[in-house]
Amino acid sequence: MLEEKLRQASESSTTQRNRVLLFLLGFLAICVVVIVMVSLFNTEAEKVSSRQTLAVNKNQPTVKQSTLAPSGLEQSTVDQSGLRTQFMQRMQAYESKLEPEIAGANLKIWNPEKDVELASQKQATISSFAMGDYADALEKVTQLDVLTRSILSQRQELFDAAMDRAKQGLGADDYTQARLHITKALQLKPGDLQAQAVEKKIEVLPELIRVLKQADVAKVENNPDKEYLYLAEAVNMAPDRVGLKQRRDLLAESIREKQFSLLISRALVSVENNEIAAARLNYKKAAALFPGRSELGILNQAIDKRAAELDLKQLVRQGKKAIAEDDWSRAKSLYLEGSKRHHKDKRVLDGLQLSNRMVSLQQSVASYINQAERLASRNIFAAAQNTVRQADIFASNSKSLTAQSAELKGLLAKMSVKLPVYVKSDNQTYILVRGVGKIGLTSGREIRLKPGLYTFEGSRSGYKSKLVELRLPVGVTSLKVEVICDERI
Repeated sequence: MLEEKLRQASESSTTQRNRVLLFLLGFLAICVVVIVMVSLFNTEAEKVSSRQTLAVNKNQPTVKQSTLAPSGLEQSTVDQSGLRTQFMQRMQAYESKLEPEIAGANLKIWNPEKDVELASQKQATISSFAMGDYADALEKVTQLDVLTRSILSQRQELFDAAMDRAKQGLGADDYTQARLHITKALQLKPGDLQAQAVEKKIEVLPELIRVLKQADVAKVENNPDKEYLYLAEAVNMAPDRVGLKQRRDLLAESIREKQFSLLISRALVSVENNEIAAARLNYKKAAALFPGRSELGILNQAIDKRAAELDLKQLVRQGKKAIAEDDWSRAKSLYLEGSKRHHKDKRVLDGLQLSNRMVSLQQSVASYINQAERLASRNIFAAAQNTVRQADIFASNSKSLTAQSAELKGLLAKMSVKLPVYVKSDNQTYILVRGVGKIGLTSGREIRLKPGLYTFEGSRSGYKSKLVELRLPVGVTSLKVEVICDERI
């Protein structure tokens, strides 16, 4: 970029350079002639002096001239080259560092005079270089550097001052002043992130002021819920305002305390009214607000106590109802389940004991009735008689047990009446009735047995034994059975 600018500047002053070069060439030609004449004269003088010196000092060594000092023209050329190099380095450093920064400084907007001065200074610097006046160009680029740095420093001071005033206006909720100064700051540094962030806060300031005024009105009206909503909205718009957050949080804590107390009070009222579900719901809401509060423990004990009382009351009522309806199985189920929750209550334990006994008697009586043939056994008959006696004791509590007991009594009476059974055989098979007695050999014989299940066993020499089962039900008038061993071994 620098080389291109210099090339353009050089082309614009070509005529002037040509004149300077012609003058320099003429001057150099005259200098060369003078140098040659002086050199010839010095050479002849040196020869004469040398011959005289050799004649006097033949034995002294000769000193040779090893190096010649540079001429004034050569020294001038070296100095110009050094100045040119210094300028190029300074100019490149300026264009790579300071010039991009000043280009983004928006100088035409906030200080157009300095913008013109800076452009003129740079043009003068390039012109001096193009004319070959490297010393002047070097001085001018130094001045350009100083001027640029001064402008940038001034911009930073103005920016800092504008930012401070914008923040002061923001803190004082003065939208007009804050807006004015943040605009100035952004003119100085359009892309500054801090300024852009402050601008966003200023933009919401009018709406924030409106919401805060509504919060103040709610406070005057003693409406904390409404005040909290406005404060929460204000904090969302200005989250960095610590004071607003503290005020919102204090108000939230106050509202929570009030809600907590109200929920505890409602729960206690629900307990008094035996509304356990409502009491537990209010307890749950209160625990969500303050989980560790001691009031919750007291409330929970009150709820559990009243719930247990109501549960016991309902259990006893349902148990009595089941007994009144002669539904002893349901009564037993109710008291059994209730005893897990009220294992010390005498009413529950007595109800469970009675219902257990009644269900057991009903099942026993029903078992004897449904399997009447088992009553043929003396032991079972005696057990059935004992069950009837037990049933008579508790029969006053159950119509169904009274009816079952009466039925079993009648069955036991019938079991005592022997029924005729005709046994037919071939007079060669020996017959006995297991558990009853022997019949012996017969072609046919009538015996009498109580109702029940009997096994007739027949045996004959050389023949396989034979077993015949006979079920003798209650109430039959006669029954026949045939026992003959007719299968050889």
